[in-house]
This record gives sequence, structure tokens and C-alpha cells, in this order.
Amino acid sequence: MTPMMKNLIQTLGAAAIALLPAATMAQTAAQGADTLAAVRGRGHLLCGVAGDLPGFSAAGPDQSMRGLDADYCRAVAAAVFGNAQAVRFVPQSSVETGIAALGSGAVDILARNATATFGRDTAGNVQPVGVLYYDGQGLLARGNAGVNSLTDLAGKKICVGTGGGLQAPAILERLARERNITFTQVPAASSAAAFDAFLAGQCDVVTGDRSALAARRAVSLPAPDAAVLLPETISREPLSPMVREGDARWRQIADWVLQALLVAEELGVNSTNLAQSVQVDDPEIRLLLGVDSATAAQLGLPAEWAVHALSAVGNYGEMFERNLGTASGIGLDRGLNDLWRRGGLHFPLPLR
Repeated sequence: MTPMMKNLIQTLGAAAIALLPAATMAQTAAQGADTLAAVRGRGHLLCGVAGDLPGFSAAGPDQSMRGLDADYCRAVAAAVFGNAQAVRFVPQSSVETGIAALGSGAVDILARNATATFGRDTAGNVQPVGVLYYDGQGLLARGNAGVNSLTDLAGKKICVGTGGGLQAPAILERLARERNITFTQVPAASSAAAFDAFLAGQCDVVTGDRSALAARRAVSLPAPDAAVLLPETISREPLSPMVREGDARWRQIADWVLQALLVAEELGVNSTNLAQSVQVDDPEIRLLLGVDSATAAQLGLPAEWAVHALSAVGNYGEMFERNLGTASGIGLDRGLNDLWRRGGLHFPLPLR
């Protein structure tokens, strides 16, 4: 072995040894994370939400937080405490600020219309736990703008949010290339600001998550029918709650609460027939409702954790209808968010 090679090996070995304490500390910190214990010790769950998006998380007439994201967090609180009110909602101005709050411990779970992406999943500090809502970037046009499909966008002005890690401008650019059409982007600081600009008449069309456009149209426009929600979706946006990375049990709790809401709908269990469902001789229903308590022991939750969640918010279908469906005034159909048996994408994991 040459002296140069020997020195190189010694240098690399020393560097590797120097890195060991930091790596060990990071691994120990991740293994030592116990969000469930922290939540129980505090007495309530801290849930990061948008706070201003109807249908997902926005204050209702009684000032309580309402929406699909809010109900999901209530379901988690009910599973942990047996009390859906044991949750505090912490509004986050953007997904990126929400991810930072999650990483710092300011919230225990983030349910803020956050798209699960490669970059977010591999960043090392947060982890998606399952798809709560399958969404995509859409476009809302003024009724008098003459826009009824993507081909009508030529020559139009499109308001688009650019802040907080939003990829909407790049998706619009790709659309223009693929369709060989030219339009003008009118940038705004956020999706909400883009909608405000649309209301102010600064553009013909506004883009954003299709569900958010439908919700804001229903709530903010004096005549919702005067705006046309285009039928096309131009991106994939699987919206997922997120938890801190490094706490496997808390991730499992967050995920399986969501799965339980979906499994319950598939099995025909809802908020009104829980008492009767307990009597059904079906092994998956028995596991779901805590008659056989194996799931509770593995998650570290009370035996009736899913019963508490379902009593509080209903199954996934009930949540959707109440917050986004015809009963909500927003009027979205299930579409991709229906169960797989009815042509949707929700395919809950088997509870066995």
C-alpha cells in the first residue's frame, strides 16, 4: 500500500468515526420520539390546518372549525382520548409553514390540503400518512369569459398563486406547451390571493386545487352559477395528512384512523348503526369496533378507538357529504374520492 493510499484510508476512517455520534444522536432522537405520550400529557391534540378554506377547515357560524381536514383531526382526537373536542386547531398560512410547524413540534399532525410529493416525503422531517382527498389543479372561469374548456384559454388572463412552494405556475406553463396555446399568468402571493384577484376582476380565469375553487365559488361569489368550473383537471394532487418522521406508532395511528373511516364505509358501518354493528358476526367489523381488541393493543389506544372516531364524525362518506357534498352547499360529487367498488380511488387497507 502506498503512503498516499494509507493516508487517504486513515483520513476517511477518521471522518466516518467523527460522523458516528451525530448519526447515533439523530437515530436515538427519532427512536425516542413519542408523540402519543406528549399528546396525552398535554391533554389535547394540536392540528395544523388552513383555517380559511371552506369544506376543509374554516370557522362555521358558531366559530368552530369545520371541514374534512378538521373532522379528520377530530377523529384522531376521539381515537386517542375518546373525546373529539380534545383538539386545538392551529391555522397555517401555507403548506410550507405547516410543515415547519410540524417539524418543530408546534403541531402534532398537519391536515392542510398538503399534496404528498417525492420532495416532501424524502425531506427527512415529515411523512405523509395516506390520501384523505384526491384532488388536482383546476380552473374557474367567469361565466361571461367564453371559457368552457382548456381550448378556450387562448388569450385569457389566469390568476395563479405563486408562494409557499406552489407549483401551479409551472403546471400552467406545461399546459400551454402541450396545448400550443398562449395565455397570460397574473401572479398572486397565494391561492387565496389569486381568488381575491379573480373576484376583483384582474383576470378571466383563476387556477388552484379544484376542490378549493368549488368551495370558494360556493361561499364567496354572490351568484356561484356565474362562474364555470372547467371539467378538466391538469395535475395530480393527492392531499395527505402528515406527521413528523421518526415516530412509527404515531404514524400508524394517524394512518389507521383514516383507514378505519374508509373501512367503515365499505362495511356499511356509520354513525347511526354502531350499536347494531357490534352485534354483527363479521371478523373485520369486530376488529374495527373493538369487539376483538387486537388493533387497540398494537396501536396503544383504547379498545373502542374506532367507535369513538365514528361516533364523532361518521365514516368517510358521511364526512364527505357533510363538508363537500350536496349537504354542504359546495356540491362536489365523490368522483375519485369514492370507494373503489364505485369507481373511485379509495381502496382501504384490510383490517385483519
